[in-house]
Amino acid sequence: MNPFNVLEIPPDASPEDIKAAYHRLAKRWHPDRYAGAEKEEAESKFRELAEAFSMLKDPAKRLTLQQQMPKPQSPTTAEREPESAQERTPEDWASMAKAAFEEGNNDQARALIHYAIRLDDEKAHYHALLASILEREGGDLRAVVKALETAVRLAPRDVDSHIRLAGHFQALGMGARAQRHLQAAREILPNHPKLRVPTAKAAKGPQGVKGKPMKGQKPQGAAPPASLLDQLKDLWGRLTGKG
Repeated sequence: MNPFNVLEIPPDASPEDIKAAYHRLAKRWHPDRYAGAEKEEAESKFRELAEAFSMLKDPAKRLTLQQQMPKPQSPTTAEREPESAQERTPEDWASMAKAAFEEGNNDQARALIHYAIRLDDEKAHYHALLASILEREGGDLRAVVKALETAVRLAPRDVDSHIRLAGHFQALGMGARAQRHLQAAREILPNHPKLRVPTAKAAKGPQGVKGKPMKGQKPQGAAPPASLLDQLKDLWGRLTGKG
């Protein structure tokens, strides 16, 4: 594969030109814009674009490719390159999806993780990553829940996914399910930072010497731990940054 040809740019293209060409073509060939046989073609083209961009965004790889461009490509190499692309594993595609997600490129990340899941839908962390991508997009919350439910089905001791599910179910008004996942998380890892039980502060009142209650005043103890519902509300606030 010649990444310059794939991105329709000359070998001396600048990093800015490479990035602009990638985003332009990725938008044109995004699989969500197609259906049926055309969708399969778009997915293939989209993966090819992602590979080309991955090769050229690395300065060292780009320089090596630019130096090699004037040289004629041997038949042996030309025959091997398509095969090497086919040898990418689902984990390779998932790693590319994670990198794109961390770079803030949600469209690319979503398309790549969907392809990884299509190749192997039994990896819990693929579905958890898909949920993270969908959460960032702020779209269909039920699609996020579906991805996280698949993640905990495949990895029942995935505490983070249980906690995220508890928060999302609480937002959807499904308290029983929220409590079930919160309880599951507490049973797996009770000391998880997000599972610290909030307690109400003791009511203030006049104190005697050295904090002792005054004569005739009942000793004040700490308030009881918050209810499970309050814990869920507090958890959802921390998950969404509103708490």
